[in-house]
Amino acid sequence: MASVDEVLVAFDGTPLSEKALAHALDVYSDASITILHVIDYIEESYTAKALVGDETLRERAQDRSAKLLAEAEAKAAEHDLEVETASEVGKSADEILEYAETHGIDVIVIGSHGRSGVSRVLLGSVAETVMRRASLPVTVVR
Repeated sequence: MASVDEVLVAFDGTPLSEKALAHALDVYSDASITILHVIDYIEESYTAKALVGDETLRERAQDRSAKLLAEAEAKAAEHDLEVETASEVGKSADEILEYAETHGIDVIVIGSHGRSGVSRVLLGSVAETVMRRASLPVTVVR
């Protein structure tokens, strides 16, 4: 089995992404771990944009991302580990895969709700898209 030197954890602050982070910190404690938060403006409502404006939404999203990543760094510190953090803007699955490809990542760790059937089709699944399109191993934590 090849050694794992670079691990990417997709993190959005949900309990499942926290479980994915905990898994990575436990299993890959000897690797370099990067925690990635993707800001997806597509999820913002048109009403919110009309009420506060694009720039305010961007600032709020960047502030939220910084807070989430600081929380993730604190969780790593509880394991006596230092991690790198990164924030990207775009569609979550695309940005996770792009980051992994351009930064020499060996394994992606991501949380998943484990939806199936109609709910998966209607809601989509970032984890499923990453698993399907990734050219490297993906660990899905549920």
